[in-house]
Amino acid sequence: MARDTAAGTRAHGPSRRHLLRGAAGAGVGVALSPLLLAGCTEPPRRPMFPTLGFSHKQPFLFRAQRVDVRSEYSRPNRLPNVEHLMPLAPDRAAGQWAEDRLQTNGDEGAVVRFTVHDASVVEKKLTVERGLSGLLKNEQAESHYAQLGGTVEVVDALTGIALGAATAQVWQSRTLPESATLNEREEMWFALVEALIGDFDRTMEARIVEHLGSHLVGGPGV
Repeated sequence: MARDTAAGTRAHGPSRRHLLRGAAGAGVGVALSPLLLAGCTEPPRRPMFPTLGFSHKQPFLFRAQRVDVRSEYSRPNRLPNVEHLMPLAPDRAAGQWAEDRLQTNGDEGAVVRFTVHDASVVEKKLTVERGLSGLLKNEQAESHYAQLGGTVEVVDALTGIALGAATAQVWQSRTLPESATLNEREEMWFALVEALIGDFDRTMEARIVEHLGSHLVGGPGV
């Protein structure tokens, strides 16, 4: 996925704590070997993330010919939205959810349609203490608020009229300290989406059983 390098640099510059350490050591001369200097400049390894799937859970089997997945949400690709910078964005997680949990038996009378309405993650700067006392702290400097909303519909294959629908809207938030590295930021983003899609799965499962049970031939609660 393309990544906004300028935005990443802006978000991950030196923290006040790091600046304080640099100021404290400014008057001390230290001779470092070339080998040590080379080691200091080696970039940290990027974290590896597992696939967030739901193939371990029983899928819903609808009396329909196929599943259509679509999205009405368009990423802004600019701050304060950060979905385009994330290792796994909510809309991609929702697509994987639909692939794992929505199945059909081939009946030509209906189509299952899954629509993503909202899959946003918004970054907000938090107020931190300034001055000398603030330099000694590592405060929470950012909040990240994620939302995921979607609808599962059973639609008549000939007329396109919805025969039933189940909707879920969930949200999660996390904060990030001033000292966070790029890897720690990406780990936080992944944990945020993991919690978000988990909530979405639980909520949507209950709504499907409640509102679309008559269109199921198999699955939880059937």
